[in-house]
Amino acid sequence: MNATPSDSDSNAILDRLLSGAGLHRDAQLASLLGVSPQAVSQARRKRKIPEGWVVRVAQQCNLSMDWLMFGKEEAGPPSTSAPQAPSTPAGAPLPDLDLLCIPLVAASLSAGSGSLQTEGEVLDYFAFRSEWLCRKGNPDRMVLMKVYGDSMEPEIRHGDMALIDQSKQQIYPHTIYAVGVNEEIYIKQIETRPGHRLVLR
Repeated sequence: MNATPSDSDSNAILDRLLSGAGLHRDAQLASLLGVSPQAVSQARRKRKIPEGWVVRVAQQCNLSMDWLMFGKEEAGPPSTSAPQAPSTPAGAPLPDLDLLCIPLVAASLSAGSGSLQTEGEVLDYFAFRSEWLCRKGNPDRMVLMKVYGDSMEPEIRHGDMALIDQSKQQIYPHTIYAVGVNEEIYIKQIETRPGHRLVLR
């Protein structure tokens, strides 16, 4: 890319980053980029888009950088809001999917004695159908975490990846939660006892 977009084009670039990645809100774009929502808001306000953002979305979503930067239709994605879906083995195209990307964080969940791996660093992103995610909860507060240990088998096995909705704070008995106890993180079924006591199973 030799040309530099003008300030007036900056919001259009952000809008193409959103539509090309199948996203709807700046907060989702921030999650995909691994930056804070405030960083995206500031980029809109100052009309300055880091080129690294364009590179990352292009690589993550297999999009043309020329289209993301300059809106060149011949190099752009399909006219839908989501990247083109793959074809079936028989060659029949699948319906276009509205996808959201959820970050896999470095923190891990222990199905045993507790995990001290609590870092929030983003390791990767995985795409899910937005309709399915929204039925489960709040996609903006969701992360993926690896599970270590076998105490929750067969429901959850060692090496599985768990989708955690951090917006869900209310406790329902006999439901599985990611639970922080002191400095350790567990994935356990919670039972309620009289006196507002909770037991991890």
